[in-house]
This record gives sequence, C-alpha cells and structure tokens, in this order.
Amino acid sequence: MKKNTYLIAVMFLVLAASCKKNSDPSTVVTTTGTYSSLNDIYNLLRNQPKTVTLDATAGGSFYGNSGTRYVFPPSSFMDGAGNTITCNVQISVTEYLQKGDMIFSKMLTVSNGVPLLSGGEFNISAVQGSTKLFMRPFYGFTANMPQSGTPTPGMSLFTGIPSTDTTVTTINWANKVDSNAWHSIGGCVYNGDTISIISDSLHECNADQFMTSPNYQTFTVSTYIPGVAISSSTVVNAYALYDNYKGEWPLLGGSSGVFSVDHVPNIPVHFAVFTIVNNKFYAAVFPATPATGQNYTVTLAEVDPTTFKNQLNAL
Repeated sequence: MKKNTYLIAVMFLVLAASCKKNSDPSTVVTTTGTYSSLNDIYNLLRNQPKTVTLDATAGGSFYGNSGTRYVFPPSSFMDGAGNTITCNVQISVTEYLQKGDMIFSKMLTVSNGVPLLSGGEFNISAVQGSTKLFMRPFYGFTANMPQSGTPTPGMSLFTGIPSTDTTVTTINWANKVDSNAWHSIGGCVYNGDTISIISDSLHECNADQFMTSPNYQTFTVSTYIPGVAISSSTVVNAYALYDNYKGEWPLLGGSSGVFSVDHVPNIPVHFAVFTIVNNKFYAAVFPATPATGQNYTVTLAEVDPTTFKNQLNAL
C-alpha cells in the first residue's frame, strides 16, 4: 500500500509542476556521398542514445538529447531477481520527437496496421555493469516531453513491441500491458506545453492516440527523377507525413516508384520520397491534401541525407 501511495504522489507532483500540388522538390541540393543501399541511409540518420550515470539510491533527473527531462525516484531500480539496486546505474535513452527522427530510426507511429498521432517517443533502458535493470513494483519514472505549441489532447501511454518485419519499422505500438517488460502502471499527464509520461516500464514508450474517424482516400503517388530510370528493382521508400500532427504513414507495395495508396485521410500532408540510384541519394517532399482518384508526381533530386532529414523534422 505504501508503494502504491508513493507512485500516486509522484503522479500528482507531475500534475502540479512539469517542467496543392507542386512537382518541384523543395529539398536543398548539396554535395553528397555515395551509398550502396537505403540501409546505409538509415544507419547514417537513425537517432543515437544518450547514456548517463545516476545514483540509484538517491534517484535524480537528467535531460535527453531532445530536451525531455527524466525523473527517477530514490531506490526505484531492481534486478531480474527483484533485488533493490544501490550505487550507480547507467541509463540510456533514445528520443524520437520529430517526424524525420521517427522515419529514419524506423520508429513509425503505427499500431497493428492502424495510424497513430504522437506526442513523442523514446526508448529507455538501465544497466548496472552487465545486469539489466527494471523498475521496482509500483515505482514509476517520469518523462516530461516538450511540445511545440499546444499538445494534442487525448494522448495515452503506448508501449513498444518489437516488429516481426523490420523492413519499414522496428516497433509496433500497443496500449496494453506488456508483462514481459514489467509494465503494469503508467499514463500521460498534460502540463501546459509538456506531456508527461509516467511508466514503470524501461523500454519503448510513446504518447499516442488513434485518429478519429479518418476519411481514407484512394490515390497514386509516382516518383520521377529527371534523366534517371526507376526500374522495378529500384527500392523507393515513401511516407505521408501529417502536417499538423506528429505522425507518418508508410506507403507500401510500390513498384518502379509508383505507390497505390488507400490508408491516408484527406488532411494536409507532405509526401516524403527517397531512393538510391547509381549509389546516389535522391529525395524530395511534396505537399498535398490527398483526394481519391488523384495522381501525385514527386520529382526527386540528389540531396544530402542529413539535410533531408532536417527538412522532415521541420515539417
């Protein structure tokens, strides 16, 4: 009972104080390198973890690379046998708060084939030496994620389950208990321009919600590179990025750079399309409000991958 009371008190403390169409690509053409496949691009652009050392007995807080503040109560870690951990522990956290981060880290906002709207994602773990650590029962950490503007209401805590097919995404988000990760308590709290995730699970966490009555459209997205042939063996990846939300949908099943789409609603989006041809990275973004029966042609140009990712993060 005392442990339950402690976690409830932490949650109340968090509540009180928290921290058109246009066929011309809009990317910036720069000097680029050479790449053997799109795997090189994902390996180059995926977000990297930040690792900090924390006194497990005293607890404490730290900031991630994207400005999220993580708070851990005193004596809140245990090993797999249930023993309370003392002394220093190492905590690693990787954050995905922007659309480009999510795409190139293969952390898409998708739950069992259904699109999600996100307030931000992160993956967190803790070790002491080589020993994997967990949160003690009824103890939770808090992640205060900054939002740009007013947070979208209605977010709840989703936890990550590894995807069986990592071609497009490495994770499937589920808003249910994942007993393998010791997850039993958690939620989202709104604090002005911050969403606070409270969780007793040290793995992937996401503030998410499902779309409300999406009006899906059926249309085509075609890829064009001036002077360059796109064959059936050319791997082209394409996504629809929602303009007013943190979320993206992968356009699947394309052939020769042509995608038949039926799972994107009629809301403003930007299509992000990229490929490797002759060891060069070609990419572009294209604004549209999808409508059934339309064909959107996206003209790609050779670009710098990091510049392109930054462009997606700015959308």
